[in-house]
Amino acid sequence: GRIFITQTPGNPAPGEYVRLTAASPLIDLEKSDITWYADNKVIAEGRGQISAGIFAGEAGSETDIVVIAQSQNASATGEAFVRPARVGLMWESDSYAPPFYRGRALPSAGTKLRVQALAQLVLPEGSLVPESEITYTWKRNGAVIRSASGIGRSFAIFPSPTLFGTDIIEVEAATRDGMRSGKASVSIPSIEPVLVLYEDHPLFGIMYGKTFSRTTSVKETEMTFAAVPYFAQANSPDDAQFIYKWQVNGLNVIADYLRPSKITINSTDSSGEAFLALSLTRARNWYMKAAGEWNVLFPSGTGERLASDPFNPSE
Repeated sequence: GRIFITQTPGNPAPGEYVRLTAASPLIDLEKSDITWYADNKVIAEGRGQISAGIFAGEAGSETDIVVIAQSQNASATGEAFVRPARVGLMWESDSYAPPFYRGRALPSAGTKLRVQALAQLVLPEGSLVPESEITYTWKRNGAVIRSASGIGRSFAIFPSPTLFGTDIIEVEAATRDGMRSGKASVSIPSIEPVLVLYEDHPLFGIMYGKTFSRTTSVKETEMTFAAVPYFAQANSPDDAQFIYKWQVNGLNVIADYLRPSKITINSTDSSGEAFLALSLTRARNWYMKAAGEWNVLFPSGTGERLASDPFNPSE
């Protein structure tokens, strides 16, 4: 008789614990004396011992698993091989992040995911299987994406998850004969873009080293502020599709046509306190939105409050 051996996980990584389970349609394993071998060494034995476990070896190794079952009326054997492989996933979004940003660009509504599989399939003699000879099968939320899968297709592009949703991206990398294979998966959430406020200095440009907190005191009486929409669907903060709506102390302010992400405030003849509010949306993408509020304390002037038009304080 024949025994079928199931491995969990089916594509183990080097050093990962692998659970082995035996099944047979011809013999009652629960009433059989069962012995498990790994490379001819006993790893488990006993009446009804239908499972065993081992730790996978290094990438490129091969562990020969044999199970033998003996009952009063019949006997059966089964064989399987544990062949670990190392597969990793790197990903990022094409969402906007400013220069010198060291983190990963996160996905938001309307952006795309770029995913790269890093497969280390090692042959018994120690050589790596070239990427061009590996078959990649990509899945998104359990469904195979055939347009992204195929030989040498280690790179894939997917739509970002829906707003506040999470997608599971999975890849299986296998040799053409299927003897060597590995899997990797990653859970990727979608977020709303994040508005961060910086000073736009007349000489040094945007001062990325210091962000404005909820309440910030400044020494200058006039300052230009730049809002940076981290992780939004855009190539720049002044993307033509963006719709900026600025308010200063509750009054609407018309942003500069060429650079709507920036606003200049002059605190002369004012109380010195400016409450900035900003909402950002995108044309033809109703799911993209972001908002921010900041309280900026300027040196006190002689007036009661900031002028309604910060670009022209005399009004």
